[in-house]
Amino acid sequence: MKKGAIMTELKGIFEDRFGDVLAAAKESELQCLQGKRWDGNAALIVVDAALDSVGLHYFNIVVPRVKRFYNDYMKTNELSSFNAFSTLATGDARLRGIMNNKRVWQVAIGISRILTGIKVRKGLDTDFDAVRYWAEHVMVKDWRNDEIGKINGVGLITFQYLRMQAGIDTSVPDKIIKRVLERELGIHANNDLLFIDEMAQLSKAIGYSQIFICWAIWFRESNIKKDRHRDHRAH
Repeated sequence: MKKGAIMTELKGIFEDRFGDVLAAAKESELQCLQGKRWDGNAALIVVDAALDSVGLHYFNIVVPRVKRFYNDYMKTNELSSFNAFSTLATGDARLRGIMNNKRVWQVAIGISRILTGIKVRKGLDTDFDAVRYWAEHVMVKDWRNDEIGKINGVGLITFQYLRMQAGIDTSVPDKIIKRVLERELGIHANNDLLFIDEMAQLSKAIGYSQIFICWAIWFRESNIKKDRHRDHRAH
């Protein structure tokens, strides 16, 4: 089979398997690419990535906690910027009330401090400009030597997820995405950096952004779990 035919077949398989969630994936893709994740609130983007860094269920736990953080502390401008976050300790009662996990807040505070520094050094206007600048200029293959990559609790998955939320079309090599793509599209790599390269090639081949592919998988797998849970309760 010619390469073009193989790629057309892959696109067809993807659209068939993920048809039910393509609209939702498109919405999340556009939010990322347009800098509109969490309405463009950079501090919330960091809170999201920090909560996600400890392996919590995204839709059931992370999203509600981010929303609670917004309602409790950002609406009042109490903790609405990287600068405000940078002054906090990991044991701050407000933070522990959202999630009683030191590592989560170590990640959020550490990222905020680094991005505050970038904002000041580069003369950027907003916190989002800072996270976007970082995301655009960092070299993923050298992520371990990056300031944010060195933060205890930040692995490649968190690193990439933060870049994605800042609007960079890249992929997150988490176990769900890797398992689904290997099982259904035959995408496999020996390490996570190679997997990111494979995802970039898949994206070009099927005509969907890497962000779109990731969100489609997350949405569908979350829906499958909900359906299984409903079936279990029905019995």
